[in-house]
Amino acid sequence: MGIMNDDFTRKILEWVTPFDIATIEGIKSKHTGEVINANLVLCPLLMEQFTSLPHRRLLKKVIQSVKVAKQGGAKLVCLVAYTAMVGTKGVRVQEATGIPYTNGLSFTSATLPHAIIEAMKALRYTRPAKVFIYGGNSFIYLLVKGLSEVADQFCVYYHRRDKLEAYCNVLPKHIKSRVKILSTPSPAHIKDSDLIINATHKFPIGFSDKIVKSGAIVLDMSYPRTIHTMRPDILIIDGVAIVPPGNKPKFNLNFGLPEGLCFPCMAEPMVLAFEKKFESYSLGRDISYDKADAIFNLAMKHGFKVGPLTAYEQVIPEEKLESVGQFCNKKHSLVKSLTKNIRIF
Repeated sequence: MGIMNDDFTRKILEWVTPFDIATIEGIKSKHTGEVINANLVLCPLLMEQFTSLPHRRLLKKVIQSVKVAKQGGAKLVCLVAYTAMVGTKGVRVQEATGIPYTNGLSFTSATLPHAIIEAMKALRYTRPAKVFIYGGNSFIYLLVKGLSEVADQFCVYYHRRDKLEAYCNVLPKHIKSRVKILSTPSPAHIKDSDLIINATHKFPIGFSDKIVKSGAIVLDMSYPRTIHTMRPDILIIDGVAIVPPGNKPKFNLNFGLPEGLCFPCMAEPMVLAFEKKFESYSLGRDISYDKADAIFNLAMKHGFKVGPLTAYEQVIPEEKLESVGQFCNKKHSLVKSLTKNIRIF
C-alpha cells in the first residue's frame, strides 16, 4: 500500500472508534493510603479536526469516548484538552451519557495564581507587580484575588464591560480599589505591566509582544494557545504541571510531560475519586469559587503537589527561566514574602 496522504489519514481517524490507550499506575493518597484505578481513553482526532469538523460530529465522537469509559467500569469521567471544549464544555456530553463528569476546570483555575507566583519567584521579582488582564469571565475574580498579595495594580479589559463589572463587584473592597476597568486596551497599559494575562480564547485585542516590557510574564489561558514570541526576555506560561502522590506514578503515555507529572485537569478526577465524590463537579463554562477552593484543598490533603511551570503544554526548562531572569532585578525582597503556604482564596 502506498503512503497515505493527510486527508486520508484524517478521514480514517473520523471512522476509528475511541479506545483505552493507557492505564494509570501508582496514584496513592497520602491521606488514606488508597490506590486508585484509572484509564486513559483516546478520542482519535487530530487537534485541527477539533477546530474544523462540524460540532455535531465532534459531539458524537466525544460521547462515544465517554461510553467506552463507562463500559469499562468508570464511575467518573474527565474530558481533557480539546474534548473538554465540546458540548458546552461537557454539559451535553453528561446529559447524553448519564455518567458523572468533570472537565477539570476547577483545579486548573485554582492553580493559575500559583503558576504566576512561582514564575515571579523564578524570575526574582523585587516589587509588587502591575497586572493587565484580558477577559470578562469567572477567572477574573479568582486571578485578582489570588494575586492580591503580590500585585498592587490591576487593569482589566473586556468588550462586555457590564459582564466584567459583575465579576469585579464581588471582590473584597480592599482589592477592588486596586482594579481599574478599561474602556479600551491601551498600549501604554500593556507596556507598564509586569504580568499580562489572556483569560480569553482569542488573541487579545491590542496586544503585541513588541510592546511588552523586558522581564514580563505572560499567562496565556487561550486554547489553542494564541500568544507566541521569539523574544528571549519574556516568559510565556500556561500554568503548572501537577505531581500526583504515590510511589513513582506512571501514566504510560507520552502526552507532553515527563513521566510522573500530569495536568491539573487530569488530577481533578483523581482527587474526586479519593474523596468518593462520584458526581459531576466542573461542568460548563463558568467555575465556582467555592469548588475551586475545595478541590485545591482536597488535592493538598491527599498529597498532590504543584509542579513545574508549563508553556504550550510542556515543562519550561530551567535554562529558560534563568535566561529570562537575567532581565529582572536580582534583589530578593519580594521573593522572601512569597511563602510556600500562601493562601489563594
